[in-house]
Amino acid sequence: MDISWDEHGTPTITAEDELEACRGFGRAQALTHATAVLELYGVSRGNAAALWGEEFLEGDVQHARLGLEAAMETWWQAQGAATRTRLQAFCDGINEACAENPALGGDRREVLPVGPRDVVARTFSMFFEFSRFWDQGLAFPPVGGPGLLGGGSSAWAVRAEKSSTGEAMLLINPHIPWIAPYRMFEARTLSPERSCHGATPIGLPWQSFAYTRKIGWTHTVNPLPQLWVYELEVTGDRYLHDGALVPFETQEHLVTVRGAEPVRVMARRSIHGPVIEAPDGTLVAIWVAGVLHQPVTTALECWWQMSLAETVDELFDTQEQWPLPMFNVLAADSSGSVGAAFCGATPARPGGTFDDSRRRLPGDDPTQIWTRLNPPHSLPRVVDPECGWVQNVNETPWWFCDPPLNPGDYPDGIAPGPDQLRDIRSPLSRTALGRPGPISPQDLLALKWDSRVHLANLVLDDLLAACSGIAKLSEAASILHAWDRRADEGSRGYLLFHLWAHDHFPVGDVVMDNSRLTPSLEAGGLPTGLRDPDAAVEALRRAAHRLAELGRSLDAAYGEVARIGTGSDEVPASGGPTYFGLFKCLEIVPTEGAWPAIGGDTWISLICLGSSAPTASGLLVPGPVSEAKAPTSRAQTAFFAAEELVPHPQLP
Repeated sequence: MDISWDEHGTPTITAEDELEACRGFGRAQALTHATAVLELYGVSRGNAAALWGEEFLEGDVQHARLGLEAAMETWWQAQGAATRTRLQAFCDGINEACAENPALGGDRREVLPVGPRDVVARTFSMFFEFSRFWDQGLAFPPVGGPGLLGGGSSAWAVRAEKSSTGEAMLLINPHIPWIAPYRMFEARTLSPERSCHGATPIGLPWQSFAYTRKIGWTHTVNPLPQLWVYELEVTGDRYLHDGALVPFETQEHLVTVRGAEPVRVMARRSIHGPVIEAPDGTLVAIWVAGVLHQPVTTALECWWQMSLAETVDELFDTQEQWPLPMFNVLAADSSGSVGAAFCGATPARPGGTFDDSRRRLPGDDPTQIWTRLNPPHSLPRVVDPECGWVQNVNETPWWFCDPPLNPGDYPDGIAPGPDQLRDIRSPLSRTALGRPGPISPQDLLALKWDSRVHLANLVLDDLLAACSGIAKLSEAASILHAWDRRADEGSRGYLLFHLWAHDHFPVGDVVMDNSRLTPSLEAGGLPTGLRDPDAAVEALRRAAHRLAELGRSLDAAYGEVARIGTGSDEVPASGGPTYFGLFKCLEIVPTEGAWPAIGGDTWISLICLGSSAPTASGLLVPGPVSEAKAPTSRAQTAFFAAEELVPHPQLP
């Protein structure tokens, strides 16, 4: 097994067989991200506080309260022999690298040696965290943080007949935070059985967004009815269910904390699942489709098998045999085909609606508890639609293609209806792909790099009209009027708009909803303007005040204030949140001093799949390494700022 590194820090792992390739994947990941990976494994074990102190106590308490150890054991026991063997090879690579270099892993080496169960636990933890994304306060604190409006992805695939090159094209573009547990690792693995180039969240054992000589695929997420919340009526140590008071199941855990007293945690379960206190103090139980309940445990084997498929149909058949608990799959192959498949674990609830999962259900009502999942073959899937393309930008599976899919052809309640569109990028994306004539690679890249703030085109005229005659807002209004409505390095007025939109469309809210924007008259269209101009004016007052508080002029240039990277790799920011309708995605944190970028576009890759070897280029932001002693590499932030992709070597 040999590992070579290009100037950008991407390893090529050349191996004699698949197990050596997995061992090399682990070794290369340890060399680039050992400290972060070992910390993730410690957190997934639920004993990070015992190793590293009170900083990790909250996570360990949640791990105990939710009974995640038992759930992880279920996932581990479900893994097949072939999966376990490959996982062991991956872990051998990590352990060997760390044994040879005591500097790797820093102060997280207490986790060593790592084993296959750690990787499965990490995979489980990732899916559990993703399942919380759409909860928004029903059971857990809202997902997000300072400056973070949400992750997401964009994905486009074009049939050979629609492509200007005569080849199928795929553009891979997840948008996620740039820190663990979301940070990604990119590698090329070459072995007689399998040649694959791709990326995966750190700590996972092989590529999950990738391409081979025959096929490429990517993932996106949509609102998914996966986490169900039941409000409990509690009397003492019992809860009401089906008209009777039922005792909680209880189990006491002792959470060890390094340098402090251990913490006792009493875990409670109802018939619905683990019981927790919601942010508003309500006692609720949670039921998580495909993760805690009716677990779908085959994701790791699915990603491996997907890399062995040669056609889109084979890829989707693989996903049916080894299902994913979450994510859409969009794919293209060397025969010229493209396709999109909705792969989430969704409850079978005839007559149910998606909105049932967006509210707390009565814990007393046994009819609200579902007991099985919809089979993968029943979920939305399209291959080679007549329009010549498939797309997804986090809206719903109905808009994979044009004309849209009919929800009536699929199980009830698996996704929002076509009239509940969740992302203003969707009609813009479909319009761009639907223009007459062929689509070129440059067309896809122009769409991907689009830094126009499309939300401004919908709301800014209304906002400026509402500000007319308000003397204290005249400067702010004048700056927004002159702004180019882009999020480019030199855009003056974007910072003010960013703070205003972040205030008026808060973290966790859906921008395209009836309380903030006037909805389109047709399903899937763009909204037409502000719903509450007076509230928008007040938000602008606060935004102007906040910008002044941070010591910035109202017309400061975006790239002078917001920055990507650090040290010699630092570049001016450009791009913004997808919730503002931007395709060039960047999440920033307003703060004193420079505003740091914390996430957004992650692994961007454009692949053209023809009869010969695919041609591909890509970019990993913020860069390929987080380990201090990693192999020398060239950070790719400058390429992001210049909107350039780096050519990939051809797969043999």
